[in-house]
Amino acid sequence: FEYYRDKPVDFINDWVITFDPRLKDNKFIPMILFPRQIEFLNWIEDRYRNNENGICEKSRDSGMSWLAMAWSIHKWIYEDGFSAGFGSRKADFVDKLGNPSSIFEKGRMLIRYLPKFFLFDGFKEDTHLNYMRFVNTSNGATITGESGDNIGRGGRTSIYFKDESAFYERPEMIEASLVANTEV
Repeated sequence: FEYYRDKPVDFINDWVITFDPRLKDNKFIPMILFPRQIEFLNWIEDRYRNNENGICEKSRDSGMSWLAMAWSIHKWIYEDGFSAGFGSRKADFVDKLGNPSSIFEKGRMLIRYLPKFFLFDGFKEDTHLNYMRFVNTSNGATITGESGDNIGRGGRTSIYFKDESAFYERPEMIEASLVANTEV
């Protein structure tokens, strides 16, 4: 457990699964990181540590949503008071129970497949992994979701990930809210 505290790349490479419904046999497979994915994770870590904003253009099958959620779950496990926000233009893109295309369902799958020693005492999926809200009651860490014009209006976060930004209807409203929400 302690080995992975400051090693999100190793944590993801060693323990995170991904899901691909196109596979015929086992649809859950280990996430073995490509060099560019490692570069992306280090880039996120740098933005976070230095309180810097950034933008990433992603392509299909690059795993960026999985990586952003996996990185956030690593912090959710290890960092007291950590708070990540995820937003997209539609609520179903952020969280739809049972839909592996939604960001939070990716997170639920990731946590389900982690060894139990990574989870805090008393962890229960139905209590701690709610709709658009993951709560680690042992350290106060949260991962929350928002959609549409409400992105960034809910409190404060350590880091905020916006998905599908090119398709927001009123991006200037979202940016104005995020300025007060987070530095990253």
